[in-house]
Amino acid sequence: MKKILTIFAVLNLAIIPQSQASLADKIAEAEAEWIVGIWEGDIDGNKVILTYWWAIKDHVLASHFKSNDTETYSLISLNAETDEVEQTGYDNKGRKQTGSWGPKDDMPMLTLTRKDDSGNTNSMGVAFRRIDQNNIELQIYRVDADGTVADFSEFSMEMKRAKGKKI
Repeated sequence: MKKILTIFAVLNLAIIPQSQASLADKIAEAEAEWIVGIWEGDIDGNKVILTYWWAIKDHVLASHFKSNDTETYSLISLNAETDEVEQTGYDNKGRKQTGSWGPKDDMPMLTLTRKDDSGNTNSMGVAFRRIDQNNIELQIYRVDADGTVADFSEFSMEMKRAKGKKI
């Protein structure tokens, strides 16, 4: 009987999942903890706000993007099955956006895909370059139909960390 219990205990330990990396671990590995916060910028005189905060500590980041005519809420998490960082969100027109996070040179980059009003699929890359503790640069890249990101950005904008605002 002792042998059976011992074998049962060993088998149970063998099938208990080993601790997996969390999203916070992936962000720390990329040295990108600075991305969490409220960022404000300007495009042609129009205010843009991008916010990242922990919706579920260490496991799910929430993001909110707001400009004059666009607003998007998304969730970002580590897919335990693929070990990929994925993002899913919806905009103020009800359109779904999906994306994946990975490196672009030494910057974290989101490759985002959505359908436009005509049903055409559009993708873009958004790389985040840290300038200093309170300033970042967003670099927008073209992504072709095969998912290949262009070598050079088409557009960039600086954003400043919002001071005195709480998430």
